[in-house]
Amino acid sequence: MPTIYDIAKVVGTSAATVSKVLNNYKDVSPTTREKVMAVAKEMGYVPNLTARSLKTNRSYLVGVVFSEDMGIGLEHQFFSVVLENFRQHIGKYGYDTIFINNMLGTNKIGYLDHCKYRNVDGVFIITTHPGDVDVNKLVESKIKCITTDLVLENTPTVISENHEGSKMAVHHFYENGHRRIGHIGAQRHSIAGLERHEGYVMGLKELGIEVDENYYIVSPEFNFQVTYETTKTYIDRFTRETMPTAIYVASDVMALGTIRALESKGYRVPEDVSIIGFDDISLAEYSRPALTTIRQKKDLIGITVADMLVKSIENGEVPTGIIRMPVELIVRDTVKNIKAE
Repeated sequence: MPTIYDIAKVVGTSAATVSKVLNNYKDVSPTTREKVMAVAKEMGYVPNLTARSLKTNRSYLVGVVFSEDMGIGLEHQFFSVVLENFRQHIGKYGYDTIFINNMLGTNKIGYLDHCKYRNVDGVFIITTHPGDVDVNKLVESKIKCITTDLVLENTPTVISENHEGSKMAVHHFYENGHRRIGHIGAQRHSIAGLERHEGYVMGLKELGIEVDENYYIVSPEFNFQVTYETTKTYIDRFTRETMPTAIYVASDVMALGTIRALESKGYRVPEDVSIIGFDDISLAEYSRPALTTIRQKKDLIGITVADMLVKSIENGEVPTGIIRMPVELIVRDTVKNIKAE
């Protein structure tokens, strides 16, 4: 197996310089760094993790925390993409990813104790229940933490521009002639649910449309079936003459549930009711009709969290507050232009 001395000989530099490159030190020229990395790859160099850990006092393990009972993890169509981009990108820095839950074998264990047991250098918290005591203990510890879609005190958070995305949706409806614009929102205790509702209200006010609370309902969960049932209750508030002509829904999965509920009540999308979702999961493009939605930069969120977490671990620099990622309106087939009607 090749060593740093073998790489140094081929590159024509010192073993110390090769070591600096492989350990991501900054005081090496870009040209030398590029040569070292290319030769290391060509020679099939694999670092000795034990030696590296002893030298840097790091495990090169990062944990991922999420509440399994919330249905947010590897199978979630939004968070799975964020997680995969996070895993791939942080792997480029030499870190491996492990999942942290509140069980160790058959024994219940807190997130902080589990992180200590695994000796992780940092943690990416996907989302948890509000006020989760175990999560609070973790973020109050010395372990570096970053979250997404979850705002915790003194912990950096990477989220999308929920307000702007919601206003985009409302404005798109307005531009297509809609004035009775409803909203099926998510739990207000989640930052996404809260901000998307706030953005909906902002959008209406910007356009001079009166905010009618009857046009708004909360789905207790970010899922298809619960939103399907919530939407049927929502539809029953209206006659066909008073029914909103457009509904902005807080997520794509929820929007698909809303469309199914509308169909079950005899409404067609978009002929009778137009719909916009939020996320742009893969199903949005392939549903029929294809869903108009607000696209979150899922890859960018995962990559940004990885960059920030590594920076925090290696430099001790912890950014504060909320870092927001841009969103984009994706126009497909669920919004009808009713200006001529």
